[in-house]
Amino acid sequence: DDKIIEKAIRSSKLEASATKIGGSAYGGESSKLEEKVEEISRKYLDAYHEAMAILGIARPDKEPKATEYIPKMVKFIGVLIKKGRAYEAGGDVYFDINKADNYGKLSNQVPGKMEAGARISPGENKKDPLDFALWKKAKTGEPSWPSPWGAGRPGWHIECSAMSSDILGDEFDIHGGGIDLIFPHHENEIAQSEGAGKKFAKYWVHNGLLTIKNEKMAKSAGNFVTIKDFIAGYKDPDYLKLLFLNTHYRHPVDYTDEKIGEMKSQKERLQILAAQIGRKLSAAGCRLSGKGDKRIEKIKEKFIDAMDDDFNMPQGLAYIFELALITNKNIDDVEFISQAKGALFELLAVFGLELCQKTGAKDLGMDVKVLINKRAEARKKGDFKEADTIRIELEAQGIILEDTKDGTIWRQRV
Repeated sequence: DDKIIEKAIRSSKLEASATKIGGSAYGGESSKLEEKVEEISRKYLDAYHEAMAILGIARPDKEPKATEYIPKMVKFIGVLIKKGRAYEAGGDVYFDINKADNYGKLSNQVPGKMEAGARISPGENKKDPLDFALWKKAKTGEPSWPSPWGAGRPGWHIECSAMSSDILGDEFDIHGGGIDLIFPHHENEIAQSEGAGKKFAKYWVHNGLLTIKNEKMAKSAGNFVTIKDFIAGYKDPDYLKLLFLNTHYRHPVDYTDEKIGEMKSQKERLQILAAQIGRKLSAAGCRLSGKGDKRIEKIKEKFIDAMDDDFNMPQGLAYIFELALITNKNIDDVEFISQAKGALFELLAVFGLELCQKTGAKDLGMDVKVLINKRAEARKKGDFKEADTIRIELEAQGIILEDTKDGTIWRQRV
């Protein structure tokens, strides 16, 4: 909220306007500021939705906005004051961490040691440096809402407790977030929710942070990559998904072009296998069998066990490639590969990964088969220079040739 307001002020040049007017801190331009705050918030929310859509990530069932929950936050804060867990001080309301049960249990910290680095900023009326704001008294011109303690806006932490308990109930299964939010944000959520008599989250899922070439991603450093940038360069969102899937979600992930190249190779291996299965089944006129092969079923069981083990995605991905390896070894067993295809696509779908083939000449705008036949004739005559020229011509069009014992097959570059 503070950063959004600051950005809104800079964007609309209200600070300069206030100086000229010489009145309140924001020159009486509160309505314009509120409009700018709404505009900025909407801009970044829309950008987020667009990025998720590009990656094929579905919208959540609920997307609560803090501004829609102000009355319920005020009520929540009132309960904490009534229970003696919070106190009002000059229009601000703070949570009293000395009244919290086992404060620091999520981050494994002891309050006494935390206080060594805590400070009370000018203008704050805290009893303890670790006490955190539930309600902030509004500065002149800032967006604000009415409350029993005067006009103001909610603190950062209370928003999450009020919204989650309203939508998911006083106790729910999983709470997620970046590892940097464990303290103080998630620690404070627990304190205020339990302080109000709620049980809150059963499990905490904290993800590691992203770096770019082993450096923290930051606009100021110019080392950031947007989803749009990525898709413009690599076309396929699965390369990015594979980068994250290859690392356990709790661990940090480092983004480099070299690693994306490795992910591209992983996807290509699966794409080649899918194309081979398709050709074999098409030639045999075979459909998926209802009978379950024990080897395939065993891999599916191991995949499920891995995902049940704290979402062990790298291990789950390893089982997908184990299935791919076994399928490659049994590529001439039509009955086996018909079942393997269904299992492979089923497991990939868990990770939102897709394998698609473009095998028709119409899709490519060129008669691939004619050129392949010309190349075969050239090789038969010993004219390898002509054969190489045709191969290079096809590669320039994104067509990769593969010479097998059954003849030359082709696929489109992933």
